[in-house]
Amino acid sequence: MKVWVMQGSYEGELFSSVHLTQKGCALACILDITEFLGVEDEETALEVMNSCNAYRETDGEQTEAFEWDHNKLKEMTSEQLWKIFADWCEMSWDRMADRTYYLDANAVEIQG
Repeated sequence: MKVWVMQGSYEGELFSSVHLTQKGCALACILDITEFLGVEDEETALEVMNSCNAYRETDGEQTEAFEWDHNKLKEMTSEQLWKIFADWCEMSWDRMADRTYYLDANAVEIQG
């Protein structure tokens, strides 16, 4: 049976969660990373995006935020969710580089 595992660390503390569906894992990843970045609404999402120097230098000032609303995210496919997760990950690279925060997800096969 395949399950999806979200694993990460925050300030040296490890955490993980196991999900029966890829979509459930992707939703958990997005929820975790947006919570870490302090995204609560459209305004804070844009603030986070525009405060990321590496992103702003290549893509300019943003006027439309990556999706952050959990209710809207629940309606999306796994493929759409992983794209959004990758976009939010780009916003946290500086924190991932210094090992303050790290998040990843993998499919794992378990046998009974």
